[in-house]
Amino acid sequence: MTQDPLSRPDYIETVRSEERARLVGTGWVPTERVVVRRRIVTETRQVAVTVRREELVVETAPTPEPLSGQFTPASPTAGRPPLVITLREEVPVVQLVTQPYERVTVSVDQVRTEREFGTELRRERVQVETTAGTVGPTRA
Repeated sequence: MTQDPLSRPDYIETVRSEERARLVGTGWVPTERVVVRRRIVTETRQVAVTVRREELVVETAPTPEPLSGQFTPASPTAGRPPLVITLREEVPVVQLVTQPYERVTVSVDQVRTEREFGTELRRERVQVETTAGTVGPTRA
């Protein structure tokens, strides 16, 4: 009958341990900050507009010949005030109106990717040393 190794007086036992990596889960961390701004851009536009203006037109007509013996010693306009006419013109009138023309939507999408990760794992080695040197193989 064979003797149980645990009952021998020179029997020594040890338990070797090692670390194992296990993914526990994922968590959200901030990666970047995005700022959305609107800005006003000014541009010059040329538009052709037809405008009108008044011009003074003087028409003259010859007078009939005066009858013989008639003479007008003074000017017929003497003592009258001058005729004043105000001429007008059209000018372009610009009215700026701000109106919506485009809707911009900003959204966030979640993109799934796979990432490799690495970590250092530790493990114990068992080695038996005697005064005569190393005995037995080193176990890893």
